[in-house]
Amino acid sequence: MGTTVFLVALFFTQWWDFTVPALGRGQYQAVFLSNGQTYFGRYYDRFGSYAKIEDVYYLQQIQGADPNAAPDTKIVRRGNELHGPAPRMLLPKSAILFVEDLTDASPIAQFMRQDRR
Repeated sequence: MGTTVFLVALFFTQWWDFTVPALGRGQYQAVFLSNGQTYFGRYYDRFGSYAKIEDVYYLQQIQGADPNAAPDTKIVRRGNELHGPAPRMLLPKSAILFVEDLTDASPIAQFMRQDRR
């Protein structure tokens, strides 16, 4: 009996993600954090104190040779950093200011769809 309970609990914690259903939302969202960072991807509200983002992208500014020129901004897919993070991330809900759906016309959403091909 104890083994069965353990296996059932393991199944639910490992494979069922405890996400809250979201109807009528966009394919991609922008997640704005209290530290000023913004992440883009598929946002999932989860039960508990953490939210999940899959297929994560972020903006990176690169300063050119001219220090007086505005820096170039590019969108980067998370996962190629030195520490090799997974393509999903968990964020404490307390760090999230707000979440917005990206429209199909959004240049960031278009890039993300094209990049996934």
